[in-house]
Amino acid sequence: MLAALKNPSPAAEIIRKTEAFRTELPHVANQLYLNHAAVSPLSARIVRGVEAFLKDRSEGDIENYAAVLMPTLASARMLVSRFINCDEKNLAFVPNTSYGLNILAQGLRWKTGDRIILGDEEFPSNVYPFLNLRQHGVEIDFVRAEDGKILIEDIERLITPQTKLVSVSYVQFLSGYRTDLALLARLCKARGVLLATDAIQALGAMPIDCKAMGFDFLAAGCHKWAMSPMGNAVIYLTDDLLARLDTAYVGWLSVKDAWNMLDYNLELLDDAKRFELGTMNWIGLVGLNEAFKVFDELGSDVIAEKILCNTDYLSSQLEAAGFEPLLNCTRENRSGIVTIKNVEGPEAVVQQLLEKKIKVATRCGMIRVSPHFYNSTAELDVFVSELRTVCKR
Repeated sequence: MLAALKNPSPAAEIIRKTEAFRTELPHVANQLYLNHAAVSPLSARIVRGVEAFLKDRSEGDIENYAAVLMPTLASARMLVSRFINCDEKNLAFVPNTSYGLNILAQGLRWKTGDRIILGDEEFPSNVYPFLNLRQHGVEIDFVRAEDGKILIEDIERLITPQTKLVSVSYVQFLSGYRTDLALLARLCKARGVLLATDAIQALGAMPIDCKAMGFDFLAAGCHKWAMSPMGNAVIYLTDDLLARLDTAYVGWLSVKDAWNMLDYNLELLDDAKRFELGTMNWIGLVGLNEAFKVFDELGSDVIAEKILCNTDYLSSQLEAAGFEPLLNCTRENRSGIVTIKNVEGPEAVVQQLLEKKIKVATRCGMIRVSPHFYNSTAELDVFVSELRTVCKR
């Protein structure tokens, strides 16, 4: 059964802040959206910011690099760095999580016989960049998930003297299991192994503290829980990894004297910005900047607490209705994802829910539900009630 809830209801201040944010979300008036693990709706605040940017590019300060673009980039970098507690020099913006993980995979110097540990239920973005290294003689060891959980003791058993890297999702995309990255990082450091994490299912949902958690590398897209436009992700690297990681791809903005265009001096930037090769996804960055202004105002702890209250409540209500959540673990290992494993014909069920303007998803023959901090328990009650109706329970 579900572990006893430590915090059955959020504090009044959390409710007040989330209710205020709901006024910026037009979609809540006509649909129940519970699929943030796939892609999030955009707030009216983001839409206003992007529209103003496009209008200016169309009929105002068209070449607005210095006046608009650079301040937007600086603001976004500051906000994201503060949100995940890292220095700005250790953070870069890239197009997506896969691109970010390829920076790591292609930047380390591999030799035949090196080994990498991955989970066997990882999203492919955290698998294919490393499978691609088999052509260089790198071996992959998969740790088997147990009821949706990637257990640290199972990872430890797979570490050998040849293990060079462990790469796991902070939050598993299928089960929602949240790994204790700080504990895993201590293990990896003690064994001389690098630790990377795909944090796309955590950024904007669960607290991330790069300095305290101690991992070496992070990549996370921003279009899911971070509620930003598609096409932007962040990477984080420690100083030590920055110093040892080769830059497999470079562009004109990777170098120190970028505006001395005919000098051709390939002197790379000392910080993570060397991975921002050229023209950025500026439309997306404008939206991302607005999204993280909201997150900065709310605070990661407030957001995470509200999300965990929602998933605690949802799991208990599902169990009471006879549904079986995939994940059975303590609150410290839960996240914003609740996956239901005992629904017959999940694709048809999800389609019927969609006809009722309730959006969830099917993944691997199960139904995945992913409410955000602004969703209410009343909305979760509606979902469970309609799910029971569709499933005839």
